[in-house]
Amino acid sequence: MKDGKRSLKVGLTKYMLLLVAVVIFAFFAIASPVFASVNNIMNIVNSTAITAMLGIGMTIVMQTGQMDLSVGAEATIAAAVVGKVLEGPSFNNYFLAVLIGLGAALAVGILNAFFVVKIGIPSFIGTIAMSTFINGFIKITTGNRYMFSQYWPKSFTFLGQTRVFNVIPVPVIVLVIVGILTIVMQDRTKIGRYINSVGMSPAACRNVGINVDRIVVVAYLMCAVIAGFGGIVLSSEVKTVSPTLGSDLLMTVFAAVMMGATFYRPGRYNLQGTIVSALLLSIISNGTITLGTSDFVDDLVQGIVIVVAVGFISMTQKGGLPSVKFNK
Repeated sequence: MKDGKRSLKVGLTKYMLLLVAVVIFAFFAIASPVFASVNNIMNIVNSTAITAMLGIGMTIVMQTGQMDLSVGAEATIAAAVVGKVLEGPSFNNYFLAVLIGLGAALAVGILNAFFVVKIGIPSFIGTIAMSTFINGFIKITTGNRYMFSQYWPKSFTFLGQTRVFNVIPVPVIVLVIVGILTIVMQDRTKIGRYINSVGMSPAACRNVGINVDRIVVVAYLMCAVIAGFGGIVLSSEVKTVSPTLGSDLLMTVFAAVMMGATFYRPGRYNLQGTIVSALLLSIISNGTITLGTSDFVDDLVQGIVIVVAVGFISMTQKGGLPSVKFNK
């Protein structure tokens, strides 16, 4: 009997966030007949894709005990570089432009890693500073205007606007691929196990010969590439690049990562939790819009859900939520 109650408690703790998502989805489906339509469900998972991709990148860094609050800027600079490279009539190779854009995001990741690992700047401060610098740089170079060009090739919108079988958005497929690859990396590879171990006990990792600094650097680089690709997909979807394209999503992404630590592996940042959290936040956002409420209601409901979810895990887990380093 006790074992049964214990198993039920463990199950509720691990999957409470998913249960909350199902309940909220059911509420909106009852409140609005449009909400549960196939087209709207695809809209929900489509909006989930970008948040989840940026969240996956951030999660990987936070698993090492560090932070990366520049994921939005990495997304923006990658998209902006792609748009800039393709804005003239003489170059229309979208694939090559994407590689160049990812290179720009990777450069930001390298700088983040350098500041945090080599110089010793606290990751919270270093990545916020990098985000601010990148956002300012983009606003200056674009004149703080939206980027769009008549010379952008048709392939520019493939990643964001194409629907497989006229139903499934390509961003969702991209998320599935990125999610599977990163989860397999997290659970089945040496680097994935090292990333988690470094976050839990860097001193112990050093004692057994793991190069902690190298693992942190790898995490920052992976984060930058994934976030950059997320930004490219988003710009493809909206067919424009705003100076704050990715930065506008930062708080939502951060909330998804934090809430994700309440799911599947409670008390630890994990990719599965980040994806489910991103889905929950998209359900709330879409549902409030479907009901015709204001953005303030969306913010209010999301805030309540975040507090309840994080409060739940803080009360039920002895260690509470995982911590990140605010100093070296």
